[in-house]
Amino acid sequence: MTLAMAVVIDYQNVHLAGASLFLPGRPPEEGLIDPFRFACQLAQARNDKIDDPARRASVKRVEVFRGLPIPEDDPDAYRRNQAQKVAWERWHHGVVNVTLRPLSYTWENRDRLRVPVRASRREKGVDVLCALALVDLARSGLYDVVVLASRDTDLAPALDNAARTTSTKIEATKWYDPADRRTYGNIRTERRLWTTSMTRDHFTGSLDPRTYN
Repeated sequence: MTLAMAVVIDYQNVHLAGASLFLPGRPPEEGLIDPFRFACQLAQARNDKIDDPARRASVKRVEVFRGLPIPEDDPDAYRRNQAQKVAWERWHHGVVNVTLRPLSYTWENRDRLRVPVRASRREKGVDVLCALALVDLARSGLYDVVVLASRDTDLAPALDNAARTTSTKIEATKWYDPADRRTYGNIRTERRLWTTSMTRDHFTGSLDPRTYN
């Protein structure tokens, strides 16, 4: 019998970090990650390091949080993001849940119209949503292992809180390339957490093969 694992994905963090590391110089969309494939690659990488079969885990829940361009700024990206959410949830109904949060913009007036400034857009509140989901899943009692997929150090307090206040095993994951020292080290937390390193092969196995127009 394997452990039930839930994964919380800070999507932009995982997607852009993987594309930058393993597809340098290529358009980020070529490194589009399928959340369920990613979670399965994570489980495989984790389980490969564990000798005791009773401590291995299988994916039961994937919570994804992602910034969403607004249609006034980038209607094509808005449409693709929505299509990706539908596909990811449909193909793994009841397991994958995708939350899209509109990006934050600075606005300016042009020719008497109020328009968003693309260069100003940024994610706002995604880290909070990831933190809340991490703690909620850990406290639900439904999962033996909850893993955070993000390198955002602002999430360290959420990892500490979940690890300190629940009996659920709290873990983290990261992309790793032995030739790149930037991928060394883990998020600094009160107690040392198990962190699964995912390599180029795991990145390739996580890619979304679908085309979104």
